[in-house]
Amino acid sequence: MTTKSRIEHVDGLRGLAAMLVVVGHWCELISRQAVPTSLSLGLKATFLDYFSTGRVGVVAFFCVSGFVIPFSFKGETPRARFVTSRFFRLYPAYWLALAGAAILLPLVGPSYSAWNILANATLLPKFLGQPYILGVCWTLTIELIFYGICFLAFSANVLHSARFNFAAVTTFILIGLAMAFYRSTHPGTGMPAGTMTFLAVMHFGTLTRLATLERSREAGILTPIALGILVVGVVAADTIGYRHNSDSELGWIAMSTGYLAGVALFLLCIYRQWFGGRIMVFLGAISYAVYLFHPIVHELCRHFWTSFSDWRSATLVLTPIYFATSLVVATLVYRFVELPGIELGKKFSAIKWSRKIRRS
Repeated sequence: MTTKSRIEHVDGLRGLAAMLVVVGHWCELISRQAVPTSLSLGLKATFLDYFSTGRVGVVAFFCVSGFVIPFSFKGETPRARFVTSRFFRLYPAYWLALAGAAILLPLVGPSYSAWNILANATLLPKFLGQPYILGVCWTLTIELIFYGICFLAFSANVLHSARFNFAAVTTFILIGLAMAFYRSTHPGTGMPAGTMTFLAVMHFGTLTRLATLERSREAGILTPIALGILVVGVVAADTIGYRHNSDSELGWIAMSTGYLAGVALFLLCIYRQWFGGRIMVFLGAISYAVYLFHPIVHELCRHFWTSFSDWRSATLVLTPIYFATSLVVATLVYRFVELPGIELGKKFSAIKWSRKIRRS
């Protein structure tokens, strides 16, 4: 299997991951409406208590980031190009989504302060003491942290080291376990043990890339060991830290099963070349925009749910509207915002490098 073909399968996994998040959020919404008790309990058990397609999608996304991002340091000024490309890849579409949320969501819910909006514009609102306007963007904060780790590791010439990434997986799992123990003994502290397990799986994605596409013999030996550490460490951290002290609606069992399923999908993608084909690759291309904009469509649909006389008609009408609108909007954003943003980033990098040559 060629490198291009394998990367196409990875793109397809992105598309699947985004749709798993979209499906999960919609089923959670239905479970909270005035629907039959059996349906509500069934959806809650399937998507919140014992499993979570949203968690599957998020973990698969993080695996893909680990598989791809550390290998995007290229050119004669790799660090500058990395920062520039990541900025233009993330922020233009995100700022548009944030603007849409700031304008539309107050029509159906609470309004946002100027400081809240500005803090969210950085993608680091939690560090500024502000809540997320687009709740799904907590994952993008973790992405930025991973980018910072990659930048430092590349500067230290260890980013593509199998030993470094194995050590990172182990270290983040151990920190996550320590945080989980602290959560269990200090209720209400909100210690983010889960964040550590997400950073661990991103480095696992890098280790998998080294073992497969880069054909590192050392990575091939360390990858299955890292997988075992992930499986045991994540289940232990979720059980210890979140079983009796959860600050979210997602159950501690669903945290673990969703996480492990996300890793499994990633491994099937890499080793079995699943999720290829034009449709999956297209969904992968628009996956970032789907992820950003579907929460806005979600909240608008939630608002209009009560306009229907019964839950059946609401489900039949709003479900296709939710999915179709999310996909159409994402396609337009990808075509008219993301692609131009990526091209602008390339031009900006080229101009910056040409000026540096003239000075020298």
